[in-house]
Amino acid sequence: MKLINLFLLTLVVTSSFAQKNKDIILRIEDDSSLVNYLKEHKINFSNSQVATLKGIGTWAEFSRAKKLTIPSAFFFNSNRELIKNKGKGTYCGAELKKIEKISKMKTDANQTLEDFLNHITILDGSEFIDNNVDVYIIIAWGKFANSQSQISLNWFSKLKNQEYLRMKIMLLNIDLQESWNVTDEQKKHLGIL
Repeated sequence: MKLINLFLLTLVVTSSFAQKNKDIILRIEDDSSLVNYLKEHKINFSNSQVATLKGIGTWAEFSRAKKLTIPSAFFFNSNRELIKNKGKGTYCGAELKKIEKISKMKTDANQTLEDFLNHITILDGSEFIDNNVDVYIIIAWGKFANSQSQISLNWFSKLKNQEYLRMKIMLLNIDLQESWNVTDEQKKHLGIL
């Protein structure tokens, strides 16, 4: 069973990161390394706007569901239902241009913000749901995908300055986390430094 899990994890990693990045180097990160990275890149954020996945199992699950793409974003309306945008988040740049219309787009009531939040940990432990919000946006980024993550960070910065909608924005880091207690065997199969 252990070998099957390691094989699946390796398969997930290989398929997930066959993006535009040619040389992906995975490292184990922690809250302070993420905060420092954002500060170094001059991103104006609070710890209530930064989250990580809950564990290696969630990371693998997100990978299988193709939710580990960078840059990408997930939009939820005021009813906290996932907005059905073409690429399930991968076309955030196009969606930003029509941000005023986003709350009126079709949704998938079976994919809720509450379900999504069950898979993540907000750095400061705060609540993300707010009854006075038109749109929730969760933007994926990762240190391992530096150049692609810059696009995600730019989206975050632009959204913070918009004035059309009441929104809550979160930066979801998808790097592997120290708190997950990844085993040496898993690290070896993932090629982690």
